[in-house]
Amino acid sequence: MKLQEFKKLCSLYTREEEFSSDIANHISLLNVGDFEDAETESNVGTRKADIVATGNDGVLVVENQFGKADWDHWGRLEAYARLKEANVAVLIAEEFEELMIVTCNLRNEDSNIDWYLVQAQANKHDEFSFHQIARPAIDVQTERKNVEYSEFWGPIRREGLFAGKPVPIRDEGWIGKGIKGISLLLQLHNHACSVLLSFQGENRLERRDTIMELFPKEEFEYELRESPKFVNIVFTVMDKGKKDKEHWPMIREKLTKLGAEIYDRIKESDI
Repeated sequence: MKLQEFKKLCSLYTREEEFSSDIANHISLLNVGDFEDAETESNVGTRKADIVATGNDGVLVVENQFGKADWDHWGRLEAYARLKEANVAVLIAEEFEELMIVTCNLRNEDSNIDWYLVQAQANKHDEFSFHQIARPAIDVQTERKNVEYSEFWGPIRREGLFAGKPVPIRDEGWIGKGIKGISLLLQLHNHACSVLLSFQGENRLERRDTIMELFPKEEFEYELRESPKFVNIVFTVMDKGKKDKEHWPMIREKLTKLGAEIYDRIKESDI
């Protein structure tokens, strides 16, 4: 069995600030909530947090470092998260000691903030992956916040490509997955559903145009949308959605089938 080899982050970036910028441009890949407006080197009193983002899930604070996580960065994250009144706090590093993992889990038992330790790795092709080493337990979140979860997304989250944690009803409109720096969302509207590819960053138009070559118009029905920070490709699935409960099995099947096909085409491409 050949084990995958990983590069040290310091071999890919001159400074940690450069790594922060890349994370901010692909914040959805952390899979810690729905956040969009990510700011690097964000002022917190006389100090600066690596990343502060806002979105439908409130405020996210991120600290990241090369190598093994140290207690200085953990302390900064705690301070910044409380001063920013964060809903989610994330420490990113290449490895973590056991005591820090235990500490993070204890924080999640007695805090209104959701705490994560996320391991960042880069393979020999400079492709990144993020793994949650410590995270809030679902039952703890439910008890603390009285969260109700979506009935529609339940079967999809239990197995397959889009498996993951239960979807709170407040976030019932979509679930997401990252692929090669692109956000892929399965979207559920009242009487429609769709698959969205979202691009951000300075070269978002060029990246979108390159991806579009994988999806010829004679095979896929889609429309293009643009905003000051994002460019999107929206693939139509069907004119049934959340309010059409009798059609949910068919909606789930068609939505996940198209989402998986789009995901696989991007994954298998040389882009």
